[in-house]
Amino acid sequence: MKYTSLLLSGCIAASFLFSSCDKKGPATSTVAITITDGQTGTASAGATVKLYDDVNKPNTGEAPSYTLTTDASGKATAVVAYIGEYYIVAEKGTQKSYYNGLIPIGIFKTQADIDSSPKQTPAAIIGSVKFKDTNNDGVINDSDKAKAPNLFLQEGQTLNYSLAVY
Repeated sequence: MKYTSLLLSGCIAASFLFSSCDKKGPATSTVAITITDGQTGTASAGATVKLYDDVNKPNTGEAPSYTLTTDASGKATAVVAYIGEYYIVAEKGTQKSYYNGLIPIGIFKTQADIDSSPKQTPAAIIGSVKFKDTNNDGVINDSDKAKAPNLFLQEGQTLNYSLAVY
């Protein structure tokens, strides 16, 4: 009886050990990201692309889940763990795609452009970054802060995404 119980226990343990070999690895997706210079529209080679798994991490300084660098054509590609959604921030030198909650939409090129745009602090000057007035109240302030742009992935998908830095 003891021998039969021991044999049965061994068979059960072996089935658990060997059944794990049949399981698939972690689900993945591929992201192919193109970064351009928002002022010139040209490829932004050497830009750093950060993918975060939490909406708050881009604003708190926490480490991203993935850090990529664009090639000469402004492209970065990576296979990432499939979690459904990543928040993306790109930087090249002082240029960014996201400024602690504010979304850049261009560069002020003329005084007329400044005069016809929502007021922002610090005061806009020619050459400074123009931010999106997300609540359309004519003023750029904390009420205009938004989450970083996000990528929605499906398992096994290759997602192409473009972003500009200003």
